[in-house]
Amino acid sequence: MPGNDTVPSGVRRGPQGNVHDLQEESVNKGPIIVIVEEACLSRNVLVKALRTWGFDCAVAESEETAWSALRAAAAPRVVLADWHADFLDCEEFFGRLRSDESLRDAFVMGGVPRGAVGAIRACITAGADDYVSRPYDLDDVRLRLHNASKMMGLSPRDPVFPEE
Repeated sequence: MPGNDTVPSGVRRGPQGNVHDLQEESVNKGPIIVIVEEACLSRNVLVKALRTWGFDCAVAESEETAWSALRAAAAPRVVLADWHADFLDCEEFFGRLRSDESLRDAFVMGGVPRGAVGAIRACITAGADDYVSRPYDLDDVRLRLHNASKMMGLSPRDPVFPEE
């Protein structure tokens, strides 16, 4: 499978950069995080933190590349989508994700702006399993991903906040 990269150019992978490595890591390290968000500093910080914590991730900057990343990633998958991304209607995206039989096992999180009235309710009603406030608090993200892993039937070996 190496060299058989069917992922569109808008999808970025973890350090190895190909589908085979992404699938291997999903078996060994827990869920693959698919981040659906426009390019920004907070997203770059989030991706760096996720990799430091041992997660592999794919970043999609369009709806098309989000679908490609989700279909290319081996289960288990966590989707973290910016609720207010300019290129994405999250309500529709979450609904389509939930109706796709091959993606029903995905754990869906919406990145909701702090203080946005009604955004948490709308996000969960649209099909999200959880939300995380934006701008991201990395401790909050780490805790929610740890709990998502448990809910997905995975057994995280490390404590959520290891001794440093």
